[in-house]
Amino acid sequence: MHPRPTADGIQRTSELLVRARRVLAYGGLDGVAQRPLFCGDDDVFPQFSASARGCELVDTSGRTYVDWLNGWGTVLLGYRHPEVERAIVEQLACGPTVTLMHEVEIEVAERIRALFPCAERVAFGKNGSDALTAAVRVARAVTGRRELLQYGFHGFHDWYMCSLPGVRGLPDELRANVHSFPYADVDALARELESRPGRVAAIVMEPVREILPPPGYLAAVRDLAHAHGALLVFDEVVTALRVARGGAQELFGVTPDLACLGKGLANGMPISAIVGKRELMSHLPAVGFGMTFRGETLTLAAARAVLRLITELDVPAHLARVGEKLRAGFAALSDAKGAHCRMTGPAARMTIVFQDPSRLTPDQQRNLLVEECLKRGVLTNGSLLASWAHDDAAVERTLAAFDGALDVLAAAQRAGRVELAACARGFVEHVALDGDALSLAGWLLLDDGAPDRLVARAPSGAESTAEFVARPDVAAFYPSIERATRCGFALRLPASEFATERRFEFTLRALRGERAAFRCRVVRAAEPQQDAPPPYSLADGVLFL
Repeated sequence: MHPRPTADGIQRTSELLVRARRVLAYGGLDGVAQRPLFCGDDDVFPQFSASARGCELVDTSGRTYVDWLNGWGTVLLGYRHPEVERAIVEQLACGPTVTLMHEVEIEVAERIRALFPCAERVAFGKNGSDALTAAVRVARAVTGRRELLQYGFHGFHDWYMCSLPGVRGLPDELRANVHSFPYADVDALARELESRPGRVAAIVMEPVREILPPPGYLAAVRDLAHAHGALLVFDEVVTALRVARGGAQELFGVTPDLACLGKGLANGMPISAIVGKRELMSHLPAVGFGMTFRGETLTLAAARAVLRLITELDVPAHLARVGEKLRAGFAALSDAKGAHCRMTGPAARMTIVFQDPSRLTPDQQRNLLVEECLKRGVLTNGSLLASWAHDDAAVERTLAAFDGALDVLAAAQRAGRVELAACARGFVEHVALDGDALSLAGWLLLDDGAPDRLVARAPSGAESTAEFVARPDVAAFYPSIERATRCGFALRLPASEFATERRFEFTLRALRGERAAFRCRVVRAAEPQQDAPPPYSLADGVLFL
């Protein structure tokens, strides 16, 4: 199992989480675990990075992980690659953003043009969303049409987000212009185009995601696009430099009209690029593409170093070898344990897919496997993006973690149920010092109703059980949760058992049967926070009163 976190590390992580919830507006965790801070008596899910090198990341609790997400695919060569860092330091002599262009921008564009088949001209942005929005505007400007057919994920800008029904703040009239199509189905795409004669400006697609394209598929997509007067845009934000030096267009031998690059171009520094045919790229000024930090030199210097190393080292071949070794080992473990899952997609960009015939959903299985991997020192969200820094030792460590994690998954598949660290909702609504005791009151709900018991446990092992109180107001607010009425609680914690000289400190444990379904660490400082009066949310798994 993964080594335990340090006490100081837990304290630091807890305090950082409280500060983050107070000032940052993103909502939720950072997309890796999507779980509360605490799980089990000794396990703490990673929340914040403390340092990283190669393929390893150290979190603020003091634990080291083999990281298969690598900055969401941006760290192609591994964290803190010395030649990339050297390039950034040397470029500092000029300054990061200057009034005039710098030659490093030209050099990076020349290197990109030499690698990518469609890249007759190049323009830089900062996020993949920037480049894709530029490509869509160019396609609409060139064709005089407004509708788009898309496959994949293309960032947060309006043209794509309007296709997702749950995203608010977008005019309804945008939604009628963007349509999804199924991957690897030429006939379905042809029907989509035929049903919109003369109206489709572009087919925008990730050329490969979870499955490899069937032979001839991407060429057929290109031919259909051109036959209907539309452009073909490849979203290579992930695949550029990763599946081949020249991306998926090189690997599969299909040249799009425009392509969008990003992520791995600068080994974690922020950059993207739109590339394409000369006559199409000439429309960029007319569509308003440009941004203040386009020519930021430190990132471009990092990109120049990455692109030079890509030509000297066969990085894509290394990623493919590492990925295939991991895939084969995972499949062997899965088969031996009777777990119904596989790694699919290109070896340099794999996704774990679940085919459990029981009642478990793919999301339930994915969350369970992710949780068990985190406990064993492997960082993934179900995707695995190898870097140059991942070696055979990293693969072996990862397979050792999968060995235990797949045991848990296979048992859950056989049982048809999953026991994760439950996500709770609830608040502490009243906090007061009552003589030599701390009094708390509020409510707490698990996913399946009020807990059977709610117990405060001090570091010394002392315990106090809460008195439950009926809360029909809360039950009315959550009509879909059964057994919700008895979710109110009141606690009285004697200072002699729950306090030191500096503070009250305890773990609030919500029990389902004898199992702790949820834990929340609670600290009442000697000088409590004055800028955060009740109510305090219990959902984060850590609470400073």
